[in-house]
Amino acid sequence: MTITIDIQTILFILAILGCVVLIFLIIFLKKLSNLISRIDDLINQNSTNVGLTIAKLPSLISGVDSVVDNAKDVSDVAVDFASDALVAKEKIKSGISTSVNIAGIVKDVFKK
Repeated sequence: MTITIDIQTILFILAILGCVVLIFLIIFLKKLSNLISRIDDLINQNSTNVGLTIAKLPSLISGVDSVVDNAKDVSDVAVDFASDALVAKEKIKSGISTSVNIAGIVKDVFKK
């Protein structure tokens, strides 16, 4: 059993598929055109705001630079403070240890 398909049938099916694809392409291009039109309208409506924002960017960036510099200075001071606190803690610990030793010696002296 063999099935034969005429070339005209194949061409007809391809023509129908081509028409369907062409309709989808037209719909897609129409929606794309509407999207581009809306984006253009949005840009036109906000062009002054965008211009003002772009004009203010250099001052904002310099402000950010100063904040970063201040944060760096604060972190440097915090590191210095932490190291000073560690040194002070060691001195206090050493002083308390010395005081305990002296108290022990005084206690031993008065016991006798």
